[in-house]
Amino acid sequence: MTREWITARAPKRPIRGRGSTRVGNRRSIADARIGSQVSGAVETESQSPGCETVVTDAQHRQLLWLMAEFFRTVGCTDLRARLPGFTPPQVLSGTLEDHRPDLICRQTNQARTALILEVVPPHELESPLQEHRWTLLSSAAKLYGAELHFAVPRWSQLGAPDQLLRRRLQRMEIVTQRVWTP
Repeated sequence: MTREWITARAPKRPIRGRGSTRVGNRRSIADARIGSQVSGAVETESQSPGCETVVTDAQHRQLLWLMAEFFRTVGCTDLRARLPGFTPPQVLSGTLEDHRPDLICRQTNQARTALILEVVPPHELESPLQEHRWTLLSSAAKLYGAELHFAVPRWSQLGAPDQLLRRRLQRMEIVTQRVWTP
């Protein structure tokens, strides 16, 4: 078998059967929609927690939406977020678990520094499930020369969320450039 045979394109001819409107290597818009719905459904079923393309928790989503709009307003580019209407960030592969960052973008500074943002609702501040996630995001930030930012609500029944988060990150030895409290 030669390489040319493997990469050769199929001839463009009508494909018959079951009402398909596909012609050669092209698909109709309806076929593309159905295909994306099916692949989206399969992708959702097989994803582990933290890899979903859209955040499901309402408080998490509201805070993430606020930060996405802020970064868009200040002119950040290549904005990707785990929100409806946004392109989701890529999944980061770790040794124990894989996770998808809440938001990534490029800042408006001259170096166009990458930024990784993690939104932390108050009920997740002390969750032991977050340790692997935050460690992976910290490692990715170091690897890609990005800044790691966190966003927490300004107030919580547990106390000042930003202080609780800073203490926990310090115990975990995770360096963060900024903790946002919108």
